[in-house]
Amino acid sequence: MKRLTLAAPILLALALATPAAAQLATGSNAPVDITADEGEVVNSQCLSIWRGDAEALQATTRLRAQVIRVFSSPKPGVAANSQGRCGATQRLEAEGEVYYVTPSQAVRGDRATYLAETDTITITGGVVVTQGRSVARGDRMTVKVKTGQVQLESSAKGRGKPGRVRGVFYPSETADAAPAAR
Repeated sequence: MKRLTLAAPILLALALATPAAAQLATGSNAPVDITADEGEVVNSQCLSIWRGDAEALQATTRLRAQVIRVFSSPKPGVAANSQGRCGATQRLEAEGEVYYVTPSQAVRGDRATYLAETDTITITGGVVVTQGRSVARGDRMTVKVKTGQVQLESSAKGRGKPGRVRGVFYPSETADAAPAAR
């Protein structure tokens, strides 16, 4: 498996607090506004599901996918079907035309998973990262949120093989250039 490690933070901070107060934008206290064609909460599983062109907005940050699922940890000693049973977010999954867009970067993939325990985000399936005119592509991207370390991987091996990890960077552009509209 070919790997490319990018030292500069290329994206994302999906540091989530709870399903009702997920944090999409780094350090923002703005409310999270989630819309979808339908929403479902399964208290017994501490799961909320947003289906059909789901979109979560916080300040100037947007997460968009066909389905967004938020899994939370159950609070000890609270009955399985009780309101307020669920605590901190353990995992967030987004699938189907996933886009994560900030004012300076955009990421596209087929599926994304955030794991609170390891504070990592993994995006798979035709991953494309843009920052201004700079673009990086691969099959799988893993982000360590706290450090900003990004690893982009591809299953393609060997010089000249299509589908290898690839990046085209424009060093003279500033990091705060806006991504193309999605």
